[in-house]
Amino acid sequence: MATLEKIRRRAGLVMAAIGVAMIGFIFTDFNIKPSNEVAEINGNSYSIEDYRQEQNTLINFYKMNYGENLDPQLEQQIENETWRRMIRKSVMGKSYKQLGIEVSTDELKAMVVGDQSGTGNSTAPFSEPHPIVRQMFSNPETGEFNLFIMRNYFNSLDREEYAEERERWRFIENEIMEERMNQKYITLINKGLRPNSLDINDYKTENDKRVDFNYIAKNFSDIPDDEISFTEADLKSYYRDNIESYKSDEARTIEYVTFDVLPSEEDDANAELWTIQTKDEFRRTDNEDLVSYVNSVSDVPFDNMYYNFNEIQPILKDSLLTMPHGSIFGPYYENDAYKLSRISDTDLRPDSVRARHILIGYSIVGDIQRAEEIADSLFTVIENGGNFNAIAREYSADESNRNIGGDLGWFTEGTMEQTFNNACFENKSGDLVTATTRYGVHIIRIESQSRPVRKYQVATVVHRVIPSNETDQEIYNRAVKFRGKSTNLSKFEEQAREYGLDPRIVPDISKDQRTIAGLENPVNIIGWAYNAEEGDISNIFSINDRYIVAALTDVKEQGYEDFESVRTEIELAVKKQKKGEVIKERLAEKMENTGDLTALASSENLQVKEASQVQYANAYVTGIGMEPYIVGASMHLPPETMSGPYIGENSVFVISVTNREQGTNTARTASIKMRLNNAIQSRTGYEAYNTMMENADIEDNRLEVFYGR
Repeated sequence: MATLEKIRRRAGLVMAAIGVAMIGFIFTDFNIKPSNEVAEINGNSYSIEDYRQEQNTLINFYKMNYGENLDPQLEQQIENETWRRMIRKSVMGKSYKQLGIEVSTDELKAMVVGDQSGTGNSTAPFSEPHPIVRQMFSNPETGEFNLFIMRNYFNSLDREEYAEERERWRFIENEIMEERMNQKYITLINKGLRPNSLDINDYKTENDKRVDFNYIAKNFSDIPDDEISFTEADLKSYYRDNIESYKSDEARTIEYVTFDVLPSEEDDANAELWTIQTKDEFRRTDNEDLVSYVNSVSDVPFDNMYYNFNEIQPILKDSLLTMPHGSIFGPYYENDAYKLSRISDTDLRPDSVRARHILIGYSIVGDIQRAEEIADSLFTVIENGGNFNAIAREYSADESNRNIGGDLGWFTEGTMEQTFNNACFENKSGDLVTATTRYGVHIIRIESQSRPVRKYQVATVVHRVIPSNETDQEIYNRAVKFRGKSTNLSKFEEQAREYGLDPRIVPDISKDQRTIAGLENPVNIIGWAYNAEEGDISNIFSINDRYIVAALTDVKEQGYEDFESVRTEIELAVKKQKKGEVIKERLAEKMENTGDLTALASSENLQVKEASQVQYANAYVTGIGMEPYIVGASMHLPPETMSGPYIGENSVFVISVTNREQGTNTARTASIKMRLNNAIQSRTGYEAYNTMMENADIEDNRLEVFYGR
C-alpha cells in the first residue's frame, strides 16, 4: 500500500503535463427548468446526466489524488472546466472519427510502458514510457526508473482491493489516449503546411534587407475638427467596410442595488447586555471546566495556545495581566463582538522549538489502528538506538522533509496543529514523543528549545454583534417596497435616488462568467440576466448578508455590434480618415512644386527625421511607432526619391529612401526551411483548435437549465 500511495501522489503531480484540470465541484440547489438539455454541440444533444457524468469523472479523480475535501477556490472553475472538456471531446471526437484517427490496444500499451525488452535499444516509436508513467515509477531523488515496481503496479490493478486505483488509472489512460489522438491530428495538419520555394526565397530576400530613409510626418491632430466634414453615409460606409472589427460576443449589462443587513443599535445593545449577564457565570466557572464552558457559550472556540507577554493583545496586556488571579476583564468591544477574558493558565514554555518527525499517514497504511501499530514499532526501534534520520527517509509520508530526516527546522508556538504543538512545547529537549493529528501518527524528536519564558493561556467568551431576525426582516421589507415600486428601468432608477442608493453597473457579462466584483457567488443573478428581457427588473436575490435587486439594462446578442452602439467609435475613425485625406491632398499639391524633402518640411513647419536599419519583419520604427504600411513601402521605393504622401496609423508621411542593403543571406536553404517549418508547427495546434471551436455550432444552455428564473 505504501508503494501504491507514493505512485498515486506522483501521478497527481504530473497530470498537468497533458492539461488535465484536477478540480471538482458538486452542484447543489439548482433551480432546474423542465428542459434538461445542457448543450447542443454540432447537432448532438447533451443532457444534465451527460454533463454530470463528465463532472463526476473530474471530481472522483480529484478526490482520489487529493482527498475528500475540495478547495473552495476551485468551485468557480469547475463548471467551465467540465464545459471545456465536453466541447473538446465532442468537436475533436467528430474530427478523429471522420479522419479515422484512433489508438490501438498495442499502440496504447507501447506508448504507456515503452520498450519492455529490457535492453533499452528498441527502435519502436515508443521506446520510452509515457512521461506520466515514468514519473509515477521513478525514484524522486535520483530520477531512476523502476521497471519492477511498474510491472507490479499494472499486475495488481485486476485485484478487487484495487478497484478504486483501477478507476483512477483508467482516467489517466483515457487522457493519454486523448493526447495521442490530438498529436496525430496535429501531425496531419502539419504535413499539409510546409514552406514552399516562394516562402524560402521571400525569407532570403526580405529577412536580410535593411533600409534607411528620411521622412516628415504630419499628425492627424494638426487638423482641427472644423476643417473636415462627413455625412451619415460616410459613417455607414465605414461601418460596412470594417464590419469585422465590430464582431461581438453575447453579453448582458446590469445595474443592481444592495440592501445590506447590518446590526441595529438595538442588536448592539442586546449583545452587550448578554455579555454583561454572562460575566458572573464566567467568573464562577472552575478552571477545569473552562474549555467546555467557553465552547458551549462563545461564538469562537476556546483558544488552547499559550502566549508570551509581547504576544498578548494590547488591550489585555495593559489590563487583564495586572488584575488579581481569577478576575474577568470586560465586556470590551473588538472586531464586531463583545468579549470577556480571564487567565486560564500560566506556564514556563519555550518560544520556539526545533524538531524532527516521522509521519505514519492514515491514507498510506489504511487506518488509525495500523498507523499506531507501525508508529509504536518504529518508536521502539529508535529508543533502542535506531537511526531516526534513516527511518524518516524510509517511512515518513511527509515528502516535504522526508529526505532530510524529517527535519522541520525551528518553529514558534501555534505554527503546528494543536496536538503536535503541545507535544513539542510541553516536553523537553531530547525527548522522543508521539502525537496524533488528522494526517496520521507522528514520532517526534525534540532537537532543541529556546529558553523558557512565562506564557499565558487566555479564556475568552466572544459574543458577535449580528443582525437579529427582526432587523433582517425590516431590511427585507425595505427591499420589498423598493422592488414593488420598481416596475420598469425608469422607476428602478427613480427609486434608487429616493432610497439614497447608488446603483452599481456591471457591463458586458459573458454567458460563462461566474464572478462579479463585489458579489460573492452571483451565478443566480447572471442566470436571471440571460433569461430576462432588456428593461426587466429582477426579484430579490439573497446573497450572504445582503438583499439585491437588479435591472437588465442592455442585451447584446452574438454577431455584430449595432451601428448606433458604436457610432462614437466610428465617428472618431472617420475623423482620422478625413483628416488624413486633407493632409495628404495638401502635401501632394506642395510636392508638385518641389522635389526636395527639406523644402517640403520647411513649408509645413516640420523637421526632417531619419529612420535607420528598418527591417521588413519589424513594423515598429523608433521615433514613429507601429507603421506597417510605411515600413512595407520603404522596402521597394526607388532610392533618393521623395515618395508619398502615405496615410499611416496616426500621421501622413512623405519619405525618401537613402540607403538599402540587401546583404547576402548565408543560411542554407535546408536551415531556412526548417526555421519556417518550426514557426508554422509552433502555431498549428493552437490555431487549429481555436478554428475548430470558432466554427463549431455550440448552444450553451447551462444558465437556462441550472439557473433559470
